[in-house]
Parts: sequence; structure tokens; C-alpha cells
Amino acid sequence: MNKQKFSKSHFIAPKLLKTIEHETPIEKFFRTSTYINRRNDVGSIDFTLGDSHEMPLPGFVEALQNNAVAQKIGWYGYKTNLPQTREIVSQALKKHRRISISPDDIFMTNGTVVGLAICLKLLVQEKDEVIINLPPWLDYRGIIDAVGATSVGVPLMDKTFNLDLEKIATSITSRTRAILINSPHNPTGKIFSEKILENLAKLLTEASEHYGKPIYLISDETFSRVIFDNQNCPSPTQFYPFSFLVYGYSKTWMAPGQRIGYIALPETMPEREKIRNLIYQLQTLYFGWCFPSALMQYALEDLENLNLNIENLQYKRDWMIQELRNIGYEVNIPEGTFFLLVKSPLEDDCAFAELLANYGVFVLPGTPQEIPGYLRISLTANKDMITQALPKFKLAREEAISFHGS
Repeated sequence: MNKQKFSKSHFIAPKLLKTIEHETPIEKFFRTSTYINRRNDVGSIDFTLGDSHEMPLPGFVEALQNNAVAQKIGWYGYKTNLPQTREIVSQALKKHRRISISPDDIFMTNGTVVGLAICLKLLVQEKDEVIINLPPWLDYRGIIDAVGATSVGVPLMDKTFNLDLEKIATSITSRTRAILINSPHNPTGKIFSEKILENLAKLLTEASEHYGKPIYLISDETFSRVIFDNQNCPSPTQFYPFSFLVYGYSKTWMAPGQRIGYIALPETMPEREKIRNLIYQLQTLYFGWCFPSALMQYALEDLENLNLNIENLQYKRDWMIQELRNIGYEVNIPEGTFFLLVKSPLEDDCAFAELLANYGVFVLPGTPQEIPGYLRISLTANKDMITQALPKFKLAREEAISFHGS
């Protein structure tokens, strides 16, 4: 009996197969690193991701419980963008971001990643380009690849980590469809100022006029409520009409497994009615009913009243910066986000991350996230973890310098 031979492409769509087979460095890290193999070891100290190592915020569980009991028939039926949920988001944007956005221009998603994917799919065609800033958030390139576009990386400015507007301008071509930015920036923690964002808006306006089509701005505002030292964090959407504001609540609540977020269109966005319809079609058809669960939408009113303990997070930031600097590390001071960016004592940051792993301490090396020579450390660790880890950071640095030189 002859056995039919099939290639992989017979079973997987060719474009999807190409995306899957194009493994990024960060995907390889999360598949093959020592961290993946040992993160659940007894005594391991994990600073790698933004998972909380403390109990949920007070009131979080109660908010879910209070809304889990059905109040009428159809409580758990199909739900899209619930009007009451959109109104809650509209009021929250006024309160937290000083932005006025109509409830009709708010589209609920199950997290930031889906929101970004919807915006990109709405905008781009094959061979279009999307500008991102380097270092990027871990999954930006993967999302852009998945929707069929090409990511164009523009490094942030050295030392200040500000947007490099000149390099952004020279990176725009006739194929540029959008720029994707996040402020506070992950992993540097930089907040982009009003002046920088105004100049970016002017740059994008001029480029749009030059090429005869709008270049859209997608603003990932995931960490916009995780701000230190009472600083102001302006939204880029306040300065440029062709903008999408994308937000996810999981960081605000330190509950990344409970997915709810939204896309918001500023009132200055042209052709809003057309864009509203396209977003809804993408939510329902293309992305397979990608709305938050009914429970998360019902509970949002109560959940919006919860407050992340910024004082505790800032205390951990300041504590770790001081202790790591005392040991001899160079540490960037983040203005927001959950993360510290630390200079690796070794030029090979992956090798130093492996050295730390020998002491049971896990961090994210910079090379896979396109910032070689650095380490990213999450402040979502609890105080006991930090206390146990600091002597190990000291021993690892001493070992690195002893065997490899300063």
C-alpha cells in the first residue's frame, strides 16, 4: 500500500506557517532557557515577568463574586460591548487620563494584545510597515508579523530613552502605515513628555501630507496608571487625530489572567463611524468573538474602584535601586511600569542571567528583548523574594568580575 506523503503546508495555511516558523529571540528564550526549565523549582526567585507574587488587591475577589450571581435570564448569554461597561470606561478616562471619549467610541477587548491586533489588522495590508521603538515590548514584532505587516525598529535615544524623532522621521516611507508606541515605555520606564508627543504629532502630520495618506498612531497605554513620583503621563492621542488608544486592566490590578481592556477612538478621529463598524466586524468575525467575558464586564464598575498600591511598588523600586547600586550595579530609574532596567556586569547579558540562575534568581536578559547588555527585573516580586535575592545578586556580580574581569 502506497503511503501518501504530505508536507507541513498541506495542514497549515502557508502565511500562518511562515509566522510560526519565524521564531523571534524572545520566543526562543521562553521555549529553551534555563528559566523555563527551572522556574518552578523550590526556592526559585522569579523576577522575569509581571506576574504578581502577592495576594490579589483587596476587593478584587469580592467584585467578581458579587457579579457572578445571575440577576436575570440571559446574564451569561452572548455579550458584546455592553453599554454600561463602555460608560464606565468613558468616565474612567476622564478621571484617570483627563480624556473625553464617547462611550460609542469604546470597544471592549479581552486584553491589550487583542486590542493591538485589531487596530493593526484594521490598518495594514501585506508589505505595509509599522514603526516600533527599540527596545520594544516583547510581543510587538510577533503581532505585527501575524497581521502580515513588517515591523521597522527605531532605537530610543541613548541614556535618556526618549523618542528619537529624527530617526523616526527618516524611517517613514511610502509603505509606513502606523507607528506603535507605549508610554510609560516597557522596558525602560520612560514617560514621553507633552513636548515630545506634540513634536511627534507634527512629524506624523507632515509625513501623512507628504505621502497623501494618514499614518496612524497606536498608543499602548497598558502602564498609564502605574506612574511613580506623582508624574504626569500624557496620552499621545491628545495631540494627534489619527490615533487609537489601547488599554488593558491586568497590570492595574496585578491580575494578568483576568483579561479585559479596550480600544478607544479620540473625538478628533476622522471617519469614526466607518472605523466603528470595522472594529466591530473584526471583534465578531475575524478574531472570533473577542469580547471580555460577561462577568468581567459586569464587575468592571466595582473593579474600577480598586487602587494599585503605587506606594508599595515605588518603595520596592527605590529599595532595589539603592541596594543594587550599593552592590555595584548600574540601574536606570523608571518613571513608570513594573520593571527595573539594570546594566549587566558582563557584556553577555544572557550569560550573566544564566549565572544568576545558578543562584536560583531569574531575570529577563536584554538581548532577546533587543536591549543587549541589560537585565529586566520585575518589581512585582514580594518583599521576602527581594530580601532573599539581594545577597545572591551580590554573589553573582562578584563571581562575574572574579572570572571575567570588571
